[in-house]
Amino acid sequence: MPVVDILPYRRTKYITLGPILNSEAFINGNYHIIENIFLDQLQYNYETTFNDWLFLVYRDQKTIKLIQLYKEERVEAEYAYNSHKWVLPIPGL
Repeated sequence: MPVVDILPYRRTKYITLGPILNSEAFINGNYHIIENIFLDQLQYNYETTFNDWLFLVYRDQKTIKLIQLYKEERVEAEYAYNSHKWVLPIPGL
């Protein structure tokens, strides 16, 4: 009989985000939304958190394209947060 390796039980941590009153129609709006989520609401550290983590962002095709555009604009940024290498945009199906 094969042995099944079962993961231990633990509660999933979740956070309910507050309202975000920015438009996703333009690059600047998407930038402000990501800043609002990760810096203001989740309160991640600007200088250290984004060096070691990769965050998956599921959005529609237009928003994914805008995120890719501002990632290309900020390739030479000094801090990891400003370069947005930590964002992996994934189109939602």
